[in-house]
Parts: sequence; structure tokens; C-alpha cells
Amino acid sequence: MFLLRDRTKFNTDVDLILRMSFDIETDNSKNRAFPAFISYLSSLSEIWNENGTPEHAAVHMACVYCKGLAEKGDAAGKAEAKAIRLRISEATPLFVSRGQMTQDWAAHYAGLLEKYAELSA
Repeated sequence: MFLLRDRTKFNTDVDLILRMSFDIETDNSKNRAFPAFISYLSSLSEIWNENGTPEHAAVHMACVYCKGLAEKGDAAGKAEAKAIRLRISEATPLFVSRGQMTQDWAAHYAGLLEKYAELSA
């Protein structure tokens, strides 16, 4: 019972961070570039199973979304990817300082963001 409630809170917190901190519309019916619901939940499950935090999961999903935008290739997608990369870069040091993400994971995602920047160039 508590596990389901904890998982629901985790999913809700991730969604709020994505929407409020990273300005990402997570409803795939409104934002076709965002992963479909089942794919989204599957990605969240990976972080949940590793005892990750909602902040870690939000950064993970924002990176997945950013990669998709960068690979899509249109100007609007590349511009959105650039804005999201900036938001992630600003948020991860704060998450690390609060103990919501490890420095190793922050470095991992920073490396991914560099690769995505090259895709958008």
C-alpha cells in the first residue's frame, strides 16, 4: 500500500519538476515530441528501481526529451533543446548541493548534454 503511494508521489514529483523547472509539457497528446506514456513510465521505473530521486528522474527524462528534439532536426526543436540544456545545466548543481543527485550522475548528464549540443549544431 505504502509502496504504491510512494511510487505515485515519485511520478507526480517528477512530472512537476519537468513542467515547472524545465518547462516541458509531459502530456504526449499535447506535445508529440515527449515520450509516450508507457515509455515515460518505463524510464521512471529505471530510476525508481535504482532508488533515484525525483530530481534525478526529471533530469534523466529531460535529457531523453532533449536528445529527441536535437535529433529531430527542425529549427524549433533545436531551439527548445538548447533552452532545456541550459535549464538542466543550471539545475543539476543545485540538485547535487541538496543531495538530490550524485556528482557522478550530474557529470554523466553533463556529458550527454554536450553530445546533444553537437547534434543541434
